[in-house]
Amino acid sequence: MRQVKLKSIGPMVKNLGLFFVAVLAVFFSVFAGQFPDRNDPYVPALSSKFYYDKGRTVLQNLSGRIGDQALKTILKTELPVLAIADEKSGSPPTSSLPVIKLCLNLLAGVQLEDPLTYLKAEIPMMDVTPVTADSFDETGFDDITVKPAEEQPPGKAVTQPGVANKIKSSEPLIALYNTHTSETFELTDGLAHLKGKAGGVVAVAREIQKVIQEQYGIAVACSPVIHDMSFNKSYAESQKTVNRLIKENSKLEMLFDIHRDGSLTREQSLTRINGQPAAKILIVVGTDARADNPRWRENLEFARKVAAKMDNMYPGLSRGIAIKQGRYNQQFSTKALLVEIGSAKNTTDEAVASGRLFANVVVAVLNDNS
Repeated sequence: MRQVKLKSIGPMVKNLGLFFVAVLAVFFSVFAGQFPDRNDPYVPALSSKFYYDKGRTVLQNLSGRIGDQALKTILKTELPVLAIADEKSGSPPTSSLPVIKLCLNLLAGVQLEDPLTYLKAEIPMMDVTPVTADSFDETGFDDITVKPAEEQPPGKAVTQPGVANKIKSSEPLIALYNTHTSETFELTDGLAHLKGKAGGVVAVAREIQKVIQEQYGIAVACSPVIHDMSFNKSYAESQKTVNRLIKENSKLEMLFDIHRDGSLTREQSLTRINGQPAAKILIVVGTDARADNPRWRENLEFARKVAAKMDNMYPGLSRGIAIKQGRYNQQFSTKALLVEIGSAKNTTDEAVASGRLFANVVVAVLNDNS
């Protein structure tokens, strides 16, 4: 039997060590801080595009620190096919090279010209969720683009509930739905989500519907469909509802996706309107940063009208407008908004109270546009 010399083992061990250090660096750089709290019943859905972009950034940073050649050497140590492809690229082109490359790509399940696909092959989480514009929500505090009006001093009355309405319609002019149907309010239900059930946000949507229909005589379509049985697919599911609502209601003018925030403290999400506690409201507008959304600027203009009317009628109720990179199904209408009423730290009653005020605001805007 041929004996392996110790001297030949040394470089191999060294190269393997370098490779594993690089893999660990990539892993912790990409995934550090992305795992949720174990007590959180839901994992925020993160698309493969998110991990792909993060992975590419990490590789670029590593390349900048240790040099392109050193990084290639590390990768080729454990991925001989990359070394073979490198050698072939330096040789005169032959008619058989594209065929060989295609076969290697198919057999290995990677792209020889894109080293990041090697990581995706070894880290399945990077490729588990389809890349879509609405595959995930941003987490953390919202960056408020349009600031709200200041709150009124305690005890000072603002516009009384109800607005002058000149519109009547037996066909829905407004539609409501909840992409994250299970979202609810911890101070009432003891949990942030009622998995597989209708949470407090559904009660808020129903209250908005009730006020607009009973007080103003304007029909409102309100979907009861639960969209977040699989949280990562919530927007894909609610998109079906949006398309159905638009198809079934030809006179539809406004479309609202009712949520609640998950990142605020109670102090940040609570106000008082006419002395009564109410949950603050944030309007979210999606853009075309991730995918085609030709209507987003019109939605932003609509959001400005709604926020301005809210500030005028109920100063302190609005948290302003946040512009985000997702589309949130707003690509289907010029008057579609995501509305976060309160946070997990509110009670359901506080959010429902804000829902009643929001209904008045919506009717006022609808009358302004008529």
